Amino acid sequence: MARQFKPVRFFVMMGVAAFVVCGVTAFYTHRAAHGRTGQERAAYAIGEKAGEEAPAGGTLPTAADLNMMAQKYFKQQGSGEQQSWDLAFENGYTDGFKKTHHRP
Repeated sequence: MARQFKPVRFFVMMGVAAFVVCGVTAFYTHRAAHGRTGQERAAYAIGEKAGEEAPAGGTLPTAADLNMMAQKYFKQQGSGEQQSWDLAFENGYTDGFKKTHHRP
């Protein structure tokens, strides 16, 4: 015996499926915003903390200065992508600096 098609049930289930897919996509997109690997996310967190602890009244360092700071922080790190760590640190420092030194 064939079942009868129920359009309301179908559209409700499609809505639930779309909601779940969008939620999963948003979770992984937000998670990857600060780096793809655990090391990159750790470098971002260290940079963010360093940016928040920057002296008040200062200006955001130049890209070259941020690169030198990142290399200083991660000199002891021997494995992995040094360039990725530096970039994650720079992004974290910039975000942390902007959090605590915002200008109205």
